[in-house]
Amino acid sequence: MQQFNFSPLIPIALLCVLQACGSNSKTTEPGLSEANRIAAITTLNQAIKPALDATTTTSTDIDWVAGVLPWDRFTLPVFSPNGLHAAVQLGSTPSMRCLSGSDNSKVESTTIELHILDPMRGRRISPLYIGREGLILSRAADNRAVLVESPNGDQGRWIGRIDWATGSLTWLVDDEYINAFPTLNGVGDLAWSRRMNTENRFHLVLKTIRGQRIIDDEESDWILPKFLGNDRLRVFRILDGELHLVELDLRARDPLLTAISLPIVEKGATRALAWQIATTNQTPFWHETHAFYHPILHRMVIWQPSKSVEMIPLVAGSIAAAPAIDNTWLVATENRIVRQKAGDDDGIHIRNNLAIPVTTTSNQWTHFLLIPEGNRLQIRAINLDN
Repeated sequence: MQQFNFSPLIPIALLCVLQACGSNSKTTEPGLSEANRIAAITTLNQAIKPALDATTTTSTDIDWVAGVLPWDRFTLPVFSPNGLHAAVQLGSTPSMRCLSGSDNSKVESTTIELHILDPMRGRRISPLYIGREGLILSRAADNRAVLVESPNGDQGRWIGRIDWATGSLTWLVDDEYINAFPTLNGVGDLAWSRRMNTENRFHLVLKTIRGQRIIDDEESDWILPKFLGNDRLRVFRILDGELHLVELDLRARDPLLTAISLPIVEKGATRALAWQIATTNQTPFWHETHAFYHPILHRMVIWQPSKSVEMIPLVAGSIAAAPAIDNTWLVATENRIVRQKAGDDDGIHIRNNLAIPVTTTSNQWTHFLLIPEGNRLQIRAINLDN
């Protein structure tokens, strides 16, 4: 383990590469009328069901344009697991202190848009604009809604749920605490980090149908939790300048007694560093595997504490990775995409340029590839099941 001195002037590799990439924006056709939004959602959801076992036979069926999203050149979109919805955050990006939960000043510069995706035909459907400004897009979503945060100064920081179909905003947590970094699992459980306005340390809160409980050792800063499956939680812990990734078994009466820890940074760890590590790679909660960007190794790594080899590095220079079938990963570097088997030094070449992979639950479009094009992201769908 080595020292890592983080400077807010030096963004992590993925953000650097994305902001440097892209070309002049391209024109797109006008969207469908607002009246067709709900009908489009219903049609797309019905269309996906009978075709779950569909197979493809040509290379053009494996990689195709699924849509285009507006982009603020910083915040990556969040997708529903089935790949039919995307949320984007536009406007001036809040400060890193705000994003990482250290500053709770009100934000007035952001807007949220909801986009319906038609991955089979790439049709553009009119987006839904959320009326409330100043929301921060979280990394959590299911097939019904996406989660957001609302910093409210002395009035706390709230966690809200925006319905994909209607755009309605419902507050899930709206108390006087600083509530941040929400995460969902497949059965609707919610976990997040929480602290008092007068306190500079987060603890964990877990809310299930059985009630709500606090997970805390009363000394560490617990931030950016993430479900693995339905009953495990991974969370970053900062203590005395050290940064660890910790896995907890939520089935235990006291999950802290089950903690397995992976040291990442020995000295100088900050919430800003942990935030950039955690949020620049969207790993799905339904996969019980997890890859993250290691700031010392300068590549993506897989952490699997239950295996004989606990940490597996992916391709040198990798900046993003998404799990696929057969213990393989779609791995992105600055200039290519490969499909790599965990433990191998390299992988099968997929693309010659940068694209950020995202996993879906669909058998028709198993992954999306996000390709920067100036102030837009082209979404290409790919099917790796064939």
